[in-house]
Amino acid sequence: MGNRSKLMLVTLGFVAVVDVLVGVYLERELRASLEADMWAELERHARSAAEMLVLSGATDPASVDDVADRAGRASSARISIVDRIGDVVGDSEFAVGELGSLGAHDDRPEIEAAFTGHVGQSMRFSESIGEEMLYVAVALHEPSRPWAVRAALPIGRMQATVGNMRRAIAVAGVISLVVAALLASLVSKLIATTLRSVVTTAQAVAGPRTRTGEEGVRQSLSQMAAELEKALGLLAAERNRFEAVLQTMDQAVLSLDERHRVRTVNPAARRLLNLRHDVEGQTLLEAVRIPALKELVEEAEIGRSKSREFEIPGVGRQVEARATMQGNGGLVVVIIDVTEIRRLERIRRDFVANVSHELRTPISVIRANTETLLSGGLDEPERARQFVEAVLRHAERLGRLVSDLLDISRIEAGRYPLVPTRLNVADTVDHVLDSVEVDATAKDVDLEVDIDDDLTVSADRKALEQILINLVGNAVKYTGEHGQVTVTAQANEDHVRFEVIDDGAGIDPSHRERIFERFYRVDPGRSRDMGGTGLGLSIVKHLVDAMGGQVGVETRSPHGSIFWFIVPNEPVARSASDHDGARGRS
Repeated sequence: MGNRSKLMLVTLGFVAVVDVLVGVYLERELRASLEADMWAELERHARSAAEMLVLSGATDPASVDDVADRAGRASSARISIVDRIGDVVGDSEFAVGELGSLGAHDDRPEIEAAFTGHVGQSMRFSESIGEEMLYVAVALHEPSRPWAVRAALPIGRMQATVGNMRRAIAVAGVISLVVAALLASLVSKLIATTLRSVVTTAQAVAGPRTRTGEEGVRQSLSQMAAELEKALGLLAAERNRFEAVLQTMDQAVLSLDERHRVRTVNPAARRLLNLRHDVEGQTLLEAVRIPALKELVEEAEIGRSKSREFEIPGVGRQVEARATMQGNGGLVVVIIDVTEIRRLERIRRDFVANVSHELRTPISVIRANTETLLSGGLDEPERARQFVEAVLRHAERLGRLVSDLLDISRIEAGRYPLVPTRLNVADTVDHVLDSVEVDATAKDVDLEVDIDDDLTVSADRKALEQILINLVGNAVKYTGEHGQVTVTAQANEDHVRFEVIDDGAGIDPSHRERIFERFYRVDPGRSRDMGGTGLGLSIVKHLVDAMGGQVGVETRSPHGSIFWFIVPNEPVARSASDHDGARGRS
C-alpha cells in the first residue's frame, strides 16, 4: 500500500469517527431538548385544563368529563382528572361509562407528586393507550374538589423527530466522507509533489555522493535537516548576542516599523521615558508623548535632521536623540541622557567665569595701587601706607583664593588623603574656636560650645578642622554685633552630628539648594566686601562627602541658620574624590 493510500485511509477514518461522535452528540442534545420542551408543554396543558375546570364549576362526572374532553381537543393531549382516592373522574380519551375500567390511579408517581404540592412528572408505558407516554400532573387546590389534573402525550412524536435527524446526520456523514476522500486525494497529490521537490533540493544540498533510492532520500533529508539546524543555531546565537547588547546598553533604544509602531524597547528606554511594559505595537505618539521626538522621526524619514536635543516633559532630563532609517522602512531611535554632561558644562563655564572675576578684582586693585605708588604716591608716606595696606589685603585675598582652589583641586583629583584617627571632639572644636576668636572678639560675638567632654569621633583631623573653621568662620562673619555662635556635637548610633548655630539674618529657602556650590553667594556684594572667596562651603561639602558623611543647612527660629554635618564613627578609609554638586556661601 502506497503512502497516498495510507494518507487517504487515515483521513477517511478520522472523518468517519468525527461524524459518529458528532451524530451521537447531536442526537443526545436534540433528545434532551425535545424532552424538556414536551415536559414544559404538558405542564401548560395541565394547568390550562385545571383553569377550565375551575371556571366551569363542574362537580358531577358528566360535566367533569366534558371539561376533560374540551381541554383534550384544545391541546391535542390526553387530559385526565383524578380524585384524591385515585379514581378517574374525567378523561378525554374515554367516555364517562368507561372511566371505571381505568382502575385506581393513586399509585401513579405523577399523581402522588401532584397531591403533595409538586408538579408530578413520569414516563411509562400506558396499558390503556398502548403507547409510551409522558405524564405531567398538577393539583387543583380546592377543598371541595381535591382533584389532580394530568396531561399526557405519546413519546413517539419525539422519537420520530430524533429518527429524522439521525437519517439527516447519516446522509451528511456520507457526503462528508465523499468530500474528504476527494480532498485527501488532492492533498496527497500536492504533498507528494512537494516532497519530490524537497527530496530534489535535499539531494542537491547533500552533494553528488548521496545515494539514490529510499536510503539516499533519508540521507539527503537528514543532511539538510542538520544544515538547517546549524543555520538556526547561528541565527539564535546572533539574536541572543543582539538581545544581550540591547539589554545592557546605557543608551535608550526604540525600534519603530514603517508606520511608527513600536517594535522593540530596551530597559534603558523604559526607565528614561517611563514606559509601560505593553507599549509594543503602539504608535510612537501613543507610547511616548514627546512632540519633539515625533518631529525628529518625521524629519529623519524625509532626510532632514537626524538628531535633536530636547528636555523630557515632567522629568527634567535633557536628552539627545538620533534617528536612523532602516532598509525595511523602519527606524531606530537612540536617546542619550546628556543631563549630567550639560550640568558639568554649565559648572565649568560658571567656574571659569567666577574664577576670572575673583582673580580680576584683587589683581586690578593691586595694579592700580602699585601704579599710584610709582606715580608719586611714595612721596606721601601717609597715603603710601594706605595703598600698601590695600595691596596687602588684596594679595592676602588672592592667596586665600588660590589656596582654596588648590584644596578643591586636590580633593577632586583624589590627592587629599584622609587618615582617620580617634579625636576628642571638644578639644578639636576648642582648637577651631581659638582660630576665629580674634574675628569674634572684634564683633563682640559670643562663642558657645555644647559638647560632652568624653565624646570622640574617628575622623581625619585636618579635614575635620577645616570643615569646622569654614562653618564657624562663616557663622561669625554673617552674625551681627553682640550675636552668638554655638557649636554642638552629639553621638547618634554609628555617627556624630555636628551643628554650627548662629543668630544672624538667616538664609532664604530659595538659596538652600545651591548654597554649597562653588562661588555661589547669597549676597555677592556683601560677601566680597567681607573678603570671602565663595569656596568655603564647597570645600566643606567635598570633605564631608569624602568622609562618607552628609551636610546641610536648616532655618533657626526665630532667625539665624543651623549648618550641620554628619561624620560616621567608622568612616570609609579613602581619599577625597570628586563629588559633583558642591555648593558654597562664604
